[in-house]
Amino acid sequence: MAQTIKIRRGTKTQLISRGALQTGELGFCTDTKEVFVGDGSQNIFVGRVMQGIYGARPNAAYEGRFYFVTSGENSGYLYMDDGVTWHKVNAKALSDLSGSLDNIADGSTYGRVKKTELTNGQVNRLSDGSNIVTTGEIKTHITDSTKHRTINDGIESSTNLWSSQKVKSEIYNAIRGLEWQDSVKSKDQATPPASPSNDDRYIVPSGATGVWSGKTNEIAHRNNSAWEFYTPQTGWSIYIDAENKNYVFNGSTWVRSGEANQTVTAGNGLTGGGSGDNISIAVGAGNGVSVAANTVSAKAGKGISVDAAGVNADVDGVSIVLDSSNGNKITISQVDGGTF
Repeated sequence: MAQTIKIRRGTKTQLISRGALQTGELGFCTDTKEVFVGDGSQNIFVGRVMQGIYGARPNAAYEGRFYFVTSGENSGYLYMDDGVTWHKVNAKALSDLSGSLDNIADGSTYGRVKKTELTNGQVNRLSDGSNIVTTGEIKTHITDSTKHRTINDGIESSTNLWSSQKVKSEIYNAIRGLEWQDSVKSKDQATPPASPSNDDRYIVPSGATGVWSGKTNEIAHRNNSAWEFYTPQTGWSIYIDAENKNYVFNGSTWVRSGEANQTVTAGNGLTGGGSGDNISIAVGAGNGVSVAANTVSAKAGKGISVDAAGVNADVDGVSIVLDSSNGNKITISQVDGGTF
C-alpha cells in the first residue's frame, strides 16, 4: 500500500505564530503556497519568491532569498538577498548591462551596425537596402561645385547663385535706370495713402507730407511695407493712370509727353501757336477777304455781290449783258451819253 508523507502545513499567519521549525523540518503555507525549512531558530524561505512593491521588501538578512517587485518603483525587477544587501538580478534596460553591442541581438526597432561600416566609432556609409554609398562619396558629391551652386551675393560666376533678395534688389536698381518707367497712379497726391498695395507708385508733388516730404518729382514705389524713392533722370517717361497721359521728365519737372520741345509756328496769313493740349491758330483778314469768328468770306465791292450762291457780277441786261450763248461772256450792249 502506498504511503503518503505530509509536512507541516497551515496558513502563513499560523506559521509565524508557531515560531521556528526544527532543523530540517519543512512547512507549507496553504494560503500563500510558500515552502519554508527550519534550522531550529528561524524559518528559511525555500519556495515561492517573495513579491510586492519595492518599499515592502523585508530587510536584507537571509542569504539566498529573492524578492520580485510587482508594481510602482522598480517594477519588474528581481532582487536577491546576500544577507546584507538586496541586489538587482535581472536587466530591463541597456543601462543595467555591461559588455558591448555584440552582446545585443538585432531587434525590430533597433539594430546593430556592422563593424566594417564604422570608422573610429562613426558610420562610414549609408544604404537603403539596395544602394550603398560611403560618406566620402557623399561629401565629394555635395562639395562638387559643378553639380551644386553656392548662394553668394557678392560674386558673379557660373558656380555661384544670388539669393532671391539680391536678385530683387538688382531688378529694382535696373528699373531705377530705365528711361521708360512703370506707370504711376497719380502725380498730384501730396499725402501718402494710408493703406497702399504692394507695387503702388506715385510721382511726389511739391509740398508732399509724411515720408514723401522733400521727395518732390521723385517716384515713390511701395515695396512690401516701405516706400522706395527713384530720382528721375532727364528723358524718363511715365504713364499717369489718373490722367491717361504720358509725362516726360525734362530735367527739372514732369511735363506732358512732347510738351518740352513742341512748338507750332503759323504761316503767312496765320498767327498763333501753343504747346501741350492747347494750340490756337488765327487767320488774318486781307484784301477782299473777311474773317469772322468761325467763317472766312469774300468782301462785296462795286459791281460785285456775295451771297450763299457765291460771288456775283452786277449784270443789268442793258448796258452790261451776260451772253450765255457765247460762253457766258460779259459784253457792253449800249453806251448812252444822254441828251442835252
